Amino acid sequence: MISLGAGLPNADLFPLKKISLQLGDGTDVVMEGSDIKVALQYSNSYGLPGFREWIRTRQALDHRPPYASDAEWNVCVTSGSQHGLHKAFSMLLDEGDTIFVEDPTYPGALASLRPLHVNIVGVSMDEDGMRADQLDRLLEVHRAAPAKCVYLIPTGQNPTGCTMSTERRRAILEVAHRHRILILEDDPYFNLYYGRSLSSESAEGFTIARRPQSFFELDQHHIVLRFDSLSKVLSSGLRLGWVTGPSFLVEKLQLHQQASCLHASGLSQGVALAILNQWGSAGWSEHVRLAAEFYRARRDLIVRLADKHLSGLVEYTVPAAGMFLWIRLTHVADSRALILQEAVSARVLMVPGALFQVNGQSPSSFVRASFSLATEAEMDTALQRVADLLRAHQQRCAQ
Repeated sequence: MISLGAGLPNADLFPLKKISLQLGDGTDVVMEGSDIKVALQYSNSYGLPGFREWIRTRQALDHRPPYASDAEWNVCVTSGSQHGLHKAFSMLLDEGDTIFVEDPTYPGALASLRPLHVNIVGVSMDEDGMRADQLDRLLEVHRAAPAKCVYLIPTGQNPTGCTMSTERRRAILEVAHRHRILILEDDPYFNLYYGRSLSSESAEGFTIARRPQSFFELDQHHIVLRFDSLSKVLSSGLRLGWVTGPSFLVEKLQLHQQASCLHASGLSQGVALAILNQWGSAGWSEHVRLAAEFYRARRDLIVRLADKHLSGLVEYTVPAAGMFLWIRLTHVADSRALILQEAVSARVLMVPGALFQVNGQSPSSFVRASFSLATEAEMDTALQRVADLLRAHQQRCAQ
């Protein structure tokens, strides 16, 4: 076929001819020739074929999609899972529609939803995540406004750190199916699942705890759109995520992408694919194992230091995944002033719980502490300072 139709620039004029990267173990990854040309050129809105094939293989291994044929489900590469979420919200929701979310929830999702002028309904949570009984009740209460979907983070939830059990996921799926709404499964911490048990074992011999089954895996009625990301385990700066779900829904989403940014960065996809191909399946699994072990050790550390400094002052549930500890200040009705003013003055940064609430004006006694970056000495000092602030607060209240 002789093509005089495509409006593609001639890749021979692109000045970038070769990319060489060095991995942490000292091995080199090289992109050149046709690989670099493909990465630098316009591509399909679904994503580079090789990268999409890697994703489909991983999804099949991790989630065993319950579809009769591979043609019934598809993937679309996005510029991070946040981009995929924004596209899905815009595609699915009209002004005045209702969406149900965990309360508290990820502020980035709320920031994407609020300009759409939709009715955002918060569903209360317990240690197992969103409560299915409350979702069912609220769906009945809000029958007047069209209910389209429920948005949730089932693994290492931001901000609470909780991970839904398989049984809870089944219960929410049943409610969603009965009320004929979609589930948007945002799972960026899927690969940072390490289990609830604390351990003093070294990384050697560590194996990833068995994860709960995903909503996508349990979805017998094909009502789940799943959002994944490489940001937490490969690179946040590459801005790579993907959406998986029923082919007809993924097709609509890629049309939205086609009409806006055309496609996720081909160079980012090409770099990621080169690394993943060099690793192979075993290398990827080992990288994920090491990431999970790293965050388990960090979780163990902050829990130990919280017990050391904050005993009697706070309550928390030990997270099984992710990078957050959700702390309730037992003698503080609203954490905002203490965290945004007093803690900042003491040179400690944490996030008050009110910023994660659907109604950001209500008081919250919670704070979110991240354990991904601070050193042991920094965590120790920070929690000691918070303890001093809490004791001073108690003394003032007692006067």
